[in-house]
Amino acid sequence: MVKSRTKFAVAAAEYKILGRGSVKRDSELHMRSHNETNSAHRVVVMLGASNLSRAFPIAITTSRQMFESPVRFYVAKGHGRSYGQVSSCFGKKISGIFSCGIWSAIECEKSMPITAFMTDIGNDLAYEVPVDTVATWVEGCLDRLLTLNARVVISDLPIDALRQVSDLRYRLLRTLLFPRCRLSWPEILGRAEQLSERVQKIAESRQVPMFSVRKQWYGLDPIHPRKRCYPKMWADLWSLAERRDCDVAESRCPIGLNWYLRRLVPERWSVLSISRRANQPNGRLKDGTSIALY
Repeated sequence: MVKSRTKFAVAAAEYKILGRGSVKRDSELHMRSHNETNSAHRVVVMLGASNLSRAFPIAITTSRQMFESPVRFYVAKGHGRSYGQVSSCFGKKISGIFSCGIWSAIECEKSMPITAFMTDIGNDLAYEVPVDTVATWVEGCLDRLLTLNARVVISDLPIDALRQVSDLRYRLLRTLLFPRCRLSWPEILGRAEQLSERVQKIAESRQVPMFSVRKQWYGLDPIHPRKRCYPKMWADLWSLAERRDCDVAESRCPIGLNWYLRRLVPERWSVLSISRRANQPNGRLKDGTSIALY
């Protein structure tokens, strides 16, 4: 217990923890959020599901290395997260990205330079959502970002890695991760290829770059790259976003910051049908960087 309290105290001093969002002191927290982040000169938007959740501390660390000034992060993520419908993972339900509160939040930032990353665009295929519907959701999110003059990068589906998956391996992963899915391996692979082609055409029509994850970054899991590859992946994503080679150190996220970031919770979610809320930004770092989750 003593060690736990000490660890929390160190993180609180370093990262200015706000807690998990209480209904108390809403106005005070809002004013602190505005005052402590008004020096930021860059907004970073991140959309995704399990890959973004797994790489979240690395994504934040890499992004902060890009700029000397504080950054305002707006993030919609979560294991099993859908782009357009309510999804559930291990008893936790959360809204689709297209309908969550991130859009009204970033609307207030349209006068700021915005960089946005759209990842995990194939997650909905495992929910048996038709390709046309998923493409429409992705296109809708992209157009919302472009309306704000955001510089956007879309991470493509890992088609090369998926093509190496055997039927037995797929059935095992489907049972573990998406037990309600009844699509066969040829069906899901075919839909993934169709969605990749559709999104590439959408990106080309809007002159938005697409990022392809290297197949050698994957192991037995064809959905999530190996954790050691996340620093390189996010460095490459930023190079594509900035349209130049970015001198970003591929360093690991400090243990204390990693622990702190993984404790942050979104604006709205429910567990076992019990609705929960958290004030945003839910995270605030010592340099004035703020992190809002939706």
